Amino acid sequence: MVWLRCGQRLTTDVDAIVFDKDGTLANSHPLLHRTALARAEACATAVGEGDDMVQALLSCFGVTPQGLDPDGLMAAGTREANRQGAIAVLVQAGYPREKMTTMVAECFAAVNTARNGKVLYTPPFEGTAAMLERLSRTLKIGVLSSDSPAYVAEFLAHYDLKPWVHDWRGTGPEDPPKPDPTLLFELCDRLGVQVSKTLVVGDSWADLALAEQAKAAGFVSVSEPWGRHPVPGATLIMNHWDDLAVAA
Repeated sequence: MVWLRCGQRLTTDVDAIVFDKDGTLANSHPLLHRTALARAEACATAVGEGDDMVQALLSCFGVTPQGLDPDGLMAAGTREANRQGAIAVLVQAGYPREKMTTMVAECFAAVNTARNGKVLYTPPFEGTAAMLERLSRTLKIGVLSSDSPAYVAEFLAHYDLKPWVHDWRGTGPEDPPKPDPTLLFELCDRLGVQVSKTLVVGDSWADLALAEQAKAAGFVSVSEPWGRHPVPGATLIMNHWDDLAVAA
């Protein structure tokens, strides 16, 4: 039986840890904020609208004057969820859905092309590699992200994290997004562990709801050093990667 320590608290009978990527392993919030702004401006320009439409789209994406809402659509949702959100805002403003569906897809694609990749702008938080290496000696390590499979693979490869991650899943357009537990069940099957003996580590309400719906061993919330307050209802709260350790 493995005892896992998080700060001063211990949890028992854990065989695996599944990490969220953006906002948890990867410092992605600055890039997500810039991407949301670029998407909002591109969509508004495409329909001949100005600042009011930009602000409506940003609000939909979860961008406020204070910054990026870590529980908002841009930070916690899939690309498809953000696309559908933008379409809904434009349709509500009186534009035809069919035309907006095509236009939003084109605007999102143009923003991605102009950005020329993502991985260089979403580095791991300090100490991530050392933490994964340390825990992978005793526990199975997984990554489950709302990001696309291609971006998850690119992140793990570029930052040399693959040796410490036993398996991972991204979320494709056809996949049920968090908090639906389907992909977590699939990932645990591939890891050869029970969901009930798996901890979920993340930074948003979607990760907490995922752990609850799957009946996982618990949910560990990152906190202020990751740029957010702890998720209410978390089983454990982490203030530094060193808080997470296998107890002797």
